[in-house]
Amino acid sequence: MNLPNSHVGFRTFSFEELTVWRTELPDVKFAVLPPGNTRPNPLIADDRLFVSIFSPGAVCALERDTGRLIWRRELAKFCGASVYLHDRNLYAKSSHTLYSLQPDSGEIRWSFCPYGTDGEWIYSSPTIYQGSLYIGDRKGFLHCLDSNTGETIWSKRTNSDENDDVNSTPVVVNGLVVVPTNAKIVVAYEAVTGQDVWEQKVDGPSTFGPVLHKDLLVVVAESVYLLDPTNGKLRQHSEWKGDSVAFAESTGRDVVIALRGAWPPKGSSESAFLNESGVHRTASLIGYCLHFRYLTEKRLLYASHLQGVDLLSPDTAEVLCKLTTTGRGGDAALVDVKGDRIYALTEGGSVHSLRHPDLRANGSC
Repeated sequence: MNLPNSHVGFRTFSFEELTVWRTELPDVKFAVLPPGNTRPNPLIADDRLFVSIFSPGAVCALERDTGRLIWRRELAKFCGASVYLHDRNLYAKSSHTLYSLQPDSGEIRWSFCPYGTDGEWIYSSPTIYQGSLYIGDRKGFLHCLDSNTGETIWSKRTNSDENDDVNSTPVVVNGLVVVPTNAKIVVAYEAVTGQDVWEQKVDGPSTFGPVLHKDLLVVVAESVYLLDPTNGKLRQHSEWKGDSVAFAESTGRDVVIALRGAWPPKGSSESAFLNESGVHRTASLIGYCLHFRYLTEKRLLYASHLQGVDLLSPDTAEVLCKLTTTGRGGDAALVDVKGDRIYALTEGGSVHSLRHPDLRANGSC
């Protein structure tokens, strides 16, 4: 079933119409980096928001209720697409260094820079499991660090191909740390020891995810793979002739796929909903560079793109509301939501607290 982005009941709001507060962060050239996972930017943590600024690289903490800037920590010139909070420790990264920060002050606790600051060595994002932090690098290594000290526990070279980068975000499942690589393979190691467990070939480099869906691992390469995380065996494979997969998210029931599409964009972007049996629904959405985030408490998909944020039904793929950033810096990062507020970052460095549109029972705003 193909559903165009033309649901009669949806309404369009500008960010200005819904703004509770807006904070223009200082000294921002370009705030938003396309995400390599489903983590939001800004990130809600109790009464604060933590924001990663791509250029020039910085991390900021804001009061969630007022938008007041609490602290700003300058890092290297390019920062990641989001920060990561675990056990009251904040982790951020530049293109060559991983940092552990104090959430209250932004003070640097420790840093990990595997090859010096002259190049761009870390495109991967960290994941923590039982006190160990896992992150890849662009020389093909997966590192296991002590999350409290930054000291190396083990490092494994995942492959020896020319295109050997480990740019994706590791996941830990069933005691295994699993990471796709640019060498067209997915590899799994024992999380504690780093011992090799399994390897699975895929059809292209992987810089995204992977995502857990039910008891399966969703791996994005040129196409999308559903793997058994215990042994790497293929459960389901979906591909699109003449197109490739850019992003994936799980709603618990379905895996939602964003396709790359043509460049330059031609007005709409294609997405697909699939399960263990394959694709069962597709949708065309007006917007470029789609990235999805599903929030269980709202039972909604939030699609960020170059023109704003769409709110979609995860069951029908219909657009329920469109929130546009026209005149407010364009590209929106993956949002975070708490209660009746949506928190959004736009490419110009504006952080917005937006009133969440009221969705009536019939699914429209």
